[in-house]
Amino acid sequence: MAIDIQGDKKFEVGHPRLDHDHHIFLDLIRNVSQASERQEPKEWCMRLLREVKKFADFHFFSEENIMLRTGYPDYAEHQQKHVELLVRLEDRMDAYASDRINLDAVVVFMFDWFAMHTTQSDKKLGKYLEKEMS
Repeated sequence: MAIDIQGDKKFEVGHPRLDHDHHIFLDLIRNVSQASERQEPKEWCMRLLREVKKFADFHFFSEENIMLRTGYPDYAEHQQKHVELLVRLEDRMDAYASDRINLDAVVVFMFDWFAMHTTQSDKKLGKYLEKEMS
């Protein structure tokens, strides 16, 4: 069962670079969801999951650079959430690889985490950046 993952405006934070990355992030999660729906081979699905993880790591690093450059006061807390996500994603990837969970469970985890993190932590960052730019 693929979940309906739309590039909704509610995931935009008002910073062009971050918003662009968030659209890519959603597209990557959508690719995994569609692979699950099509029951693609596990080897291919694992490659897609590794792509999500690599992009997440890259995006988090870039986002953290923006936070450091602008003196974002909640950097340490936000950065820790990024670390936790990567660990939790790796755990779910391992669980999927060893047949302890199915791919849909990984997709739901990724989308739920993305939605919560973007609409809460990243929105807060977006508001801070908006004040810094004006």
